[in-house]
Amino acid sequence: MKEPEFRRIDNFGIKKLGLQETTIGFNLTWFNPNNFGVTVKEAVFDVFVDSIYLGKFIQPNPVSVNSNGEFSIPMEGKVSLLTALQFDIPKMVGKMVFIQANGNVMVGKAGIFMNKELNYKGNHRLDSDLLKNPASTGSLQ
Repeated sequence: MKEPEFRRIDNFGIKKLGLQETTIGFNLTWFNPNNFGVTVKEAVFDVFVDSIYLGKFIQPNPVSVNSNGEFSIPMEGKVSLLTALQFDIPKMVGKMVFIQANGNVMVGKAGIFMNKELNYKGNHRLDSDLLKNPASTGSLQ
């Protein structure tokens, strides 16, 4: 069994804007190099941007993963107003930011699931579409 290969972060956007906290979402796109498919039942990650804790992000729905193909895991999380104010988004656009995600993924097949720890570190350029088409370099551990 080979590890999935991280491809990109895309479809970043605000799902719900609030005064105390904002819900944001994005997709994590991976490639499954194996000749069998699985289901990603649950994913939970603590996400950091430039060493600032953004928050805990969860996968809202299970995702079917085909063999030898790309798949995307939708993630969403709440970011407090205090945390959001630590970022000067207009000055960050066009610059590289360091993203780190540490968490667990529950994957399985035929009703048998196991938890797998996943840790990601990588640099991403924030373009004007906020990570819609990032230039990224990173590693999965």
